[in-house]
Amino acid sequence: MTEHLSDAGGGKAPDQRRLRSIGPARVTLALGAVLTIAAVALTLTGSPLRVVSVGAKSQQTLGSTTTDTTLCQSGESLPGGLSGIRLGLEGPVGPPVLLRAFSQGRVITEGSRAPNWTDSSVTIPVKPLQHSVKPVKLCFYVNANSELLKLYGVHTTAQEAARGKSGQVLPGRFSVEYLAPSNESWWSRAFSVARHMGVGHAITGTWVALLVAVIVAAAASLILSLAWKELP
Repeated sequence: MTEHLSDAGGGKAPDQRRLRSIGPARVTLALGAVLTIAAVALTLTGSPLRVVSVGAKSQQTLGSTTTDTTLCQSGESLPGGLSGIRLGLEGPVGPPVLLRAFSQGRVITEGSRAPNWTDSSVTIPVKPLQHSVKPVKLCFYVNANSELLKLYGVHTTAQEAARGKSGQVLPGRFSVEYLAPSNESWWSRAFSVARHMGVGHAITGTWVALLVAVIVAAAASLILSLAWKELP
């Protein structure tokens, strides 16, 4: 009799452990899903950057380099509300970029961009400016990574052109755009973004991007549902 009772008690122990483990595991899954959705929603409430002023804008090639480079150009005007500066730099795997803006010999704003960016321009977040400032000397330093880096801008006279650290004169002024947050959130631009994403394909239309979003959401829901059922 004693042995029988012992076996019965031992048989119930695994079931009790299973019941205790169901709650925490599923709570963790649900909490992870909720936090992910909340993070996405919070990100979309942010404001995208918009171009508020252009210093020089052109895709004319001013030069290229594979070594460390420092370039400066004077006569820039920084708008109030500035939070980012876009430079006309292109590289297959972009190197680190450090940028500083000087007025009357002192730094009024600065920022940096980590390596491994890939585009025909690089946007560098900077400390916001409350008021417009001019004239400003804009300088950036590139820590080369042996990849070919191209510089774009506008050809000008030598007097107006950008200059290197050792005084060499470029063929013109490098391309620069000044960015600030817009008054709209990403939520308000959802259909506009979807429309741009749906253009230029064999099947064109805003509904293409919306369909992809629905499919992704459905796939995520299915994965969560299967994971929920498979939890011990």
